[in-house]
Amino acid sequence: MAPLPPLRHETWLMAEHPALRHAVPWLPLAHVPTPVEPCTPIRDYLGRDGVWIKRDDLLSPLYGGNKVRRFEHLLASAREHGASHILTVGGLGSTQVIAASVHGTRLGFQVTSVLFDQPVTAFVRRALQTSVAAGGRLVHGGSYASTVRRFWTAYAENRQPYVIAPGAFGPVANLGYVDAMFELAGQVERKEMPRPDVIVVAAGSGATLAALALGAAMLRWSTLLVGVRITDLLACNRATVRLQLEGTARTLAALSPRFSRRALPPPHFALDHRAVGQGYGHPTDDAVAAALQLQTLTGAPSDSTYTGKALGALRRIARKRPRDTVLFWNTLSSTPLVDAPGVPAAIPMELRHVFEGG
Repeated sequence: MAPLPPLRHETWLMAEHPALRHAVPWLPLAHVPTPVEPCTPIRDYLGRDGVWIKRDDLLSPLYGGNKVRRFEHLLASAREHGASHILTVGGLGSTQVIAASVHGTRLGFQVTSVLFDQPVTAFVRRALQTSVAAGGRLVHGGSYASTVRRFWTAYAENRQPYVIAPGAFGPVANLGYVDAMFELAGQVERKEMPRPDVIVVAAGSGATLAALALGAAMLRWSTLLVGVRITDLLACNRATVRLQLEGTARTLAALSPRFSRRALPPPHFALDHRAVGQGYGHPTDDAVAAALQLQTLTGAPSDSTYTGKALGALRRIARKRPRDTVLFWNTLSSTPLVDAPGVPAAIPMELRHVFEGG
């Protein structure tokens, strides 16, 4: 594997909008640009050429995936607020919880995550082990309602910690993926790949989809951004994505005089609802098969409840649009997760049932 690019001193978005250099908290965590590669190794699965992958799984050797670009802003903001403790919420197998535990503790924060239940898989077990191995503290939330109660209990116990929302979404955090579109534009300009007609990405909160769509509009690209919904419709739908897109655009307009919302062409995005199956965290047969294909592409085990669903949808989309250049934006880290025998001592008693029969 080629050596990682060095950490940068500013983002591409800051270079385009210099006012952001002093207006937006930011610290370098991501090794960018991440590669763009043809999906030739899985051509038979996809049924065609002209499909590419954006390797955001390689954003950090500590733990990559799409949260790294967001945490460049969020963890910098936590520092500016003088926080010593970070509190967040996610599912049992949340990649955001892993990223917060790995990157947050490395920067000296205490990290507490309140976890709601989801179907138990091998990936969930590895996710929990990785979070506690990094030094994160886990609290079992259980149901959604119980998770809310335990979140507020943890908030009170930790004297107003810095809160990272589920999915690490929010207007400032979203700037990380607006910036990512400028990164991709540079790669297209350098002829590392053709300009994509369609970009496919997994959509949990929909924040990454919204930010990429905003970035494409700022570039005046006609590219269609397709988010593959893997959460409940109430959490991710066209209205929620639109709200995130507009909130990010308002924030950018408030921070940079060079950004004009009025001059912005309409962003092009859509949601694919066919992959979600029984709901968040529930594997599907298509996703299980797709996860094996992603492992062929990245060399790392994949999950069958998030990125596997997105890759399965990519297959349908690519076959339906045979003349288009299609890009799959991989948002799952390829850094190996901890997979030790037994139950780690740091796993709280109320979560030990996850390892029974594993």
